[in-house]
Amino acid sequence: MKPVIGITTSYLWKKKALFLKEAYVKSVQKAGGVPVLLTPFMNVEDALKIVDGILFAGGGDIHPKHYKEDISPKIRSIEPYRDQFEIELFKKALEMGLPILGICRGVQLINVALGGTLYQDLESEVVNSIKHDWFARGEDLLPRDYPVHNVKIKLNTKLFEILKPTVEVESASDAVLEVNSYHHQAIKRLGEGLKAVAYAPDGVIEAVEMGGGFVIGVQWHAECMGNMRPLFEAFVNEAMRQKRD
Repeated sequence: MKPVIGITTSYLWKKKALFLKEAYVKSVQKAGGVPVLLTPFMNVEDALKIVDGILFAGGGDIHPKHYKEDISPKIRSIEPYRDQFEIELFKKALEMGLPILGICRGVQLINVALGGTLYQDLESEVVNSIKHDWFARGEDLLPRDYPVHNVKIKLNTKLFEILKPTVEVESASDAVLEVNSYHHQAIKRLGEGLKAVAYAPDGVIEAVEMGGGFVIGVQWHAECMGNMRPLFEAFVNEAMRQKRD
């Protein structure tokens, strides 16, 4: 049987509606997994009983209370029910050793759940920040699969080994990858056990991973980029390997 991959969803509380872009589902399917949507109203234990891996998807801002900061005037939409559910889900999935992939908000969620902090707004908090937020007034400013800046990936990392066919080795320590970008927040202080493995030109952390099992988070929207299929395949294959074990 194919591995079941749980994908977290947004909860649009004003509309009382759940939301997830189809690209996440299609990326998991193309990689050989069976996608199942996990809503913030599920019981965490019930969710963990039916999945072999978890993809923490993109979405709104995480409430700063979860990393012990006051709310900045630059904060945008917050999904409080989702925050609580996903933090608990991540911690228990990590204890179980399940494969975990975080995308955009997902990498930030992983960091916060491990005790890290976030820049609440890159443009106002990071000196000489490049443009990371190609989304304004509810609309994308460019196609979602269009790369807007490069990231440097460290060579001695799981992420590089996975994406090796798609990147250009620049030096003895780094490889370069062009990525899309739809975020106004990012990791500030790393959570416990996380290693930063990719950076934007302005020094903003763009990817993290943990030693041991499969825990990888990327700040770009990998689900929209065709050259990111190896990342989804590695994630789904790890879920299959553990399922067989």
